[in-house]
Amino acid sequence: MQIHRLAGLAAALLLALALSACGGGDPGSSSSSGGGLAQGSDPVVNGSQAGSSSGLETQEEPLHMMTIDETLTFFGSLNPANLGLEGESMAEYSFYPTEKAIPVDGLPCMKVTVYKKTEAGTNSPELTFLVARDGTAVYRLQDGQAEKLDV
Repeated sequence: MQIHRLAGLAAALLLALALSACGGGDPGSSSSSGGGLAQGSDPVVNGSQAGSSSGLETQEEPLHMMTIDETLTFFGSLNPANLGLEGESMAEYSFYPTEKAIPVDGLPCMKVTVYKKTEAGTNSPELTFLVARDGTAVYRLQDGQAEKLDV
């Protein structure tokens, strides 16, 4: 009889500890299933609006992530002067993707290396850029530092 009573008390204690760890089951308590953000989380990174207290708001349309070809077409349409390159057109350059998923400022970026076309038919490397896959930003990469450009 004494063993059954101890086992019952142990089970009740474990249940109480489990409920207190998950917020006690009260509607107003802080439970991990409430749709809130973890402490210190950035609401924009987590896909919700700043100041949002409930998961019932509609989320914005996700940005279109360009394919490799679309990213290179976008990059080729830019003005070389805005990128720090000489010339009138990006047609004077060849550019190739080297990496596809480098995060900068929370954006997935594609690394693009630009080569100057020469009369000898060889390519001479000029600069390296990081192009946001949603087309919202271009960064010049120098000495391991990404500098956002106004394009």
